Amino acid sequence: MPPAIPTNPPAAALLPLDPVPTLLSRLRAELAAEFDFARPIRISRAPGRLDVMGGIADYTGAIVCELPLDRAAAVALQSRADRQLQIFSFNLLDDNKPFTFRMPIDALAMSSAQSLRQDFNQPGRHWVAYIAGCLFVLHEQGFINLSDPAVGGLNLAIFSTVPLGAGISSSAAIVVATMMNLRDHFALMKPSAGRSLRIVDDTAFSAMKLAELCQLAENQIAGAACGIMDPATSCLGEAGSLFRMICQPHEVLPPLQIPQGVQFLGINSHVKHSVAASAYTATRCAAFMAHKIILEKMRQIGAAGGKRLIRDPMAGYLANLDPDHYKRIFRPSLPEQITGRAFIDQFTGTIDTATQVDPGATYGIVHAADHHVLEARRVKNFVLFLEEAMAATDPAKRGFALDKAGHLMYASHQSYSHDAMLGAAECDLLVKLLRAREPAGLYGARITGGGAGGTVAVLADQTDRANEAINEAMRDYEKQTSLKPQLFSGSSAGAWHTGTAVVGP
Repeated sequence: MPPAIPTNPPAAALLPLDPVPTLLSRLRAELAAEFDFARPIRISRAPGRLDVMGGIADYTGAIVCELPLDRAAAVALQSRADRQLQIFSFNLLDDNKPFTFRMPIDALAMSSAQSLRQDFNQPGRHWVAYIAGCLFVLHEQGFINLSDPAVGGLNLAIFSTVPLGAGISSSAAIVVATMMNLRDHFALMKPSAGRSLRIVDDTAFSAMKLAELCQLAENQIAGAACGIMDPATSCLGEAGSLFRMICQPHEVLPPLQIPQGVQFLGINSHVKHSVAASAYTATRCAAFMAHKIILEKMRQIGAAGGKRLIRDPMAGYLANLDPDHYKRIFRPSLPEQITGRAFIDQFTGTIDTATQVDPGATYGIVHAADHHVLEARRVKNFVLFLEEAMAATDPAKRGFALDKAGHLMYASHQSYSHDAMLGAAECDLLVKLLRAREPAGLYGARITGGGAGGTVAVLADQTDRANEAINEAMRDYEKQTSLKPQLFSGSSAGAWHTGTAVVGP
């Protein structure tokens, strides 16, 4: 039976939600030979996120609305006397998988992003890319110089309560927690005399700079074609409100407040998803291919009118294309499908730095463009309706606005399945079961993040009646699929707000 949802406060989960006490306890009990509690140990923490609206439209410039969860990753860091990097994962240890990795700092300094990606893309090694990748990116971007003998080795240990493959950004939580810890370990927030570091002021190493560096580590070293949404939320999200950002590339907006008496919940379908998976990458690539084809159509229209197109009217983002103009002018010129070879021969390539067009693949261009252009408008309207609900004093008007916001979530879910091609039958079932219980105070639900499984986000009243309806839907889901759903209902602050702490003397 899934855990029941109490009304107020949100439910505690079966795992300990705050990973820090568990990490410290296990360091003492299981890694005492590596971590010396007589010397300082730095601790950092970064949460996973519930993608309420926006999802994959982050990389095409849409607004995203994200809830930082109370599930989080914690990282412990301690310097070593030698120049070795040693990494431990308690989660892998618990899964009876190889949980340690060691390499010389010099080898990391002399490597290229491509060689590291290939080296870490080996069985039992991919997890290392998310941690060692942070150190490499700081070196590559000039924030530290790993070639300098004055830079010593490091022990890093990780424990996370963010389930892997649940679509709530387990990788971003680990990367942000690691990058925050390295930032403070190397004192990157203030000028540093006598260290082999670039002098970086507070403006240069901002919260968004940290998120950008985390995205680079995921894109370049882990090979995950993720956008900025996940690391930005894990870094900057505020507890109890929706982190809101225009991803062009990252204009942070004021947090979106959640109307009193309603809640956003996540239900893990237990169908594992991966941002590195081929379907996600193909959809992303197809969206940028659509952008290139539409831009060429704009050039043709301009040339026909005697005008030369100097710059991209979309500024590189499909989110900036008016949906009505898209449907009337540009959609008819898009191919339903095109092979990578035919696209390369005609258009050369795309502006995306995280994907490459595969000559041997076939891409669904219209479907990808439909999702991204129309999703951008859906998210804008979702924000407006949630703000209307927040301001409404009339219960009928408030309920109407929430209903509209919820139905935009349903529309987003439908588009994930039929346009983005990132649906999952189990998530469709879960949304169907939730929607059948709308009269109990359930407004909307949608697949989240990279899709293809993972977690379903739910907008519902914060009442016993609504919570029981959600529990019923979860029980029915388990009966029909034999998969045990998992509830995510709490929220916590991002790593930038919590900072790091030093334990020991």
